[in-house]
This record gives sequence, structure tokens and C-alpha cells, in this order.
Amino acid sequence: MEASVWVGAVFGLVGTGIGGALSIWSAVMTQRQQAAHTREEQRQARASAAVEAALTELFEIQRDARRAGPDSETRRQQLHERVLNIQVLMQRVPDAGLRDRVREASFFLPLSPAGDTRSREERRVDSMYLCADAIACLGAYLRAEAMPARTGRVEEIRALWPFPDIGSDGETIIYEAED
Repeated sequence: MEASVWVGAVFGLVGTGIGGALSIWSAVMTQRQQAAHTREEQRQARASAAVEAALTELFEIQRDARRAGPDSETRRQQLHERVLNIQVLMQRVPDAGLRDRVREASFFLPLSPAGDTRSREERRVDSMYLCADAIACLGAYLRAEAMPARTGRVEEIRALWPFPDIGSDGETIIYEAED
């Protein structure tokens, strides 16, 4: 056999080996990308489900705030449970700004700052404003829109509190009352 035949055979084998290796590498990379895409879709689905559940809780809080009647221990306990559910649900949301904003609004719902002079009716209306702010933010997230600006009343409610970073992950501490 001539040398050119051997050279051709070697180059053919090398080319086939390189082509096969590139084909396998391409399949592995495609599989990795699909797995990453699937994980991202699952994460987004869990976040959307958490946002929808938080919206339900906020609408329930807002509905209860609209109802007239005396405060009862049962109503206060339900409000605390709903706020706790919102705090837990927001842990699944990847957007830190949205998470902090909604957690902050829900944190202010059951509490009154020291020396609070607002009437019960003013606190009820403020609860509705806080819920509306959180609902607007969550709705914007579901629609993939920018987060809306806080309303003037929500800013006034926030100003009642002496600490500005109340909603952030590192600054939220909730104390239970000792009965």
C-alpha cells in the first residue's frame, strides 16, 4: 500500500473520532442547557405559585379590614397567621426588591408603633393601603412589569416606624407578645 492511502486512512479515522467526540460533546452541552432551562422554569413556577398564594392572603386581609366590627382575639390571630404565611411564601420569590417590599408591607399590618395615635378606623384604612401596595407589586411581578412606586400614604405609614430597614432579610425580627 502506498503511503498516501495510509495517510488518508489515518486522517479519516482521526476526522471520524473528532466528529464523534464533538457530536457527543454537543449532545452533553444541549442536555445541560435543557436541564438548566427546566430548573429555571420550575423555579419560576414555584415563585409564581407563591406570589399567587400571597395575593390570596393579602386579598383576605384587605377583605377583613373592610369589615366593620370590634377587634377580637380571633381576628388578630388570623391576621398574624396570614402575615406569617406571606412571610414564608415570599421566601420563594427570587426578586429581592419585591420580596423586601411585600414583606415590609405585610410586617406593618398587625403592628402599631409605640405612641401610635391613629384610631382603629385609621389603622384599618392603613391596612388596606398596605395591602394595595403589596398587591400592586405582586401583580406587576406576575405581569413582568416594573414595580410601582409607593403611594404617599404608604410612605407616611412607613415613617411612623423608627427603623427604615424593617422589611429586609437581615433586619426583620418579629417578637411574640408574652401573655
